[in-house]
Amino acid sequence: MQIAKDHSLMECLGSLDELNSFLGDAKAALKYISCDIKTTDIIEKIQKDLYLLMGFLAAQTEELAVSAESLNSLVYSLKTELPPVSGFVVPGENPASAKLHIARAVCRRCERRLVSMELVKESKEPVIEYINRLSDLLFLLAVKTVKC
Repeated sequence: MQIAKDHSLMECLGSLDELNSFLGDAKAALKYISCDIKTTDIIEKIQKDLYLLMGFLAAQTEELAVSAESLNSLVYSLKTELPPVSGFVVPGENPASAKLHIARAVCRRCERRLVSMELVKESKEPVIEYINRLSDLLFLLAVKTVKC
C-alpha cells in the first residue's frame, strides 16, 4: 500500500524519526560531560523502542512489542531521586540538558500527531501511552542532566 508523503501516518513517522535523531544528539552530548552511564543506556533503549513503535505504526501489526509500563519504573525512580520541581524549567543549563528538552518537545509533537492520526483508536492507544510517558521521562532526564 502506498500513501502520500503528507498523509498523517507519514507525518507521525517523520516526527518519531526526528525524535530519535534528537535523542541521538543528546546521547552524544552526554558522552562529553561527567554524567552517569545509566542515562545514555536509557536513551539507547528508548531509541530501539522508537524503531519498534514506527514499525508497528507503519505495518499496522496486531501487537506492539513495547509498553508504557517499561517507562513507569524509570519515571518513578527519577521522581524520587530528584528534588521536586517548582515553577518553570528554562532549558539551556548545559548542552546535553537542552538537547533532552528539545527531544521532549518533539516527543510532545509526536503525541499530538498520534492523536490526530486517522487510525482505529484501539490500535494507537498503547503508542500514545508510551509517548506520553516518554515525554515525562525526557523531562526528568533533562532536569537530572543539569546536575551532571
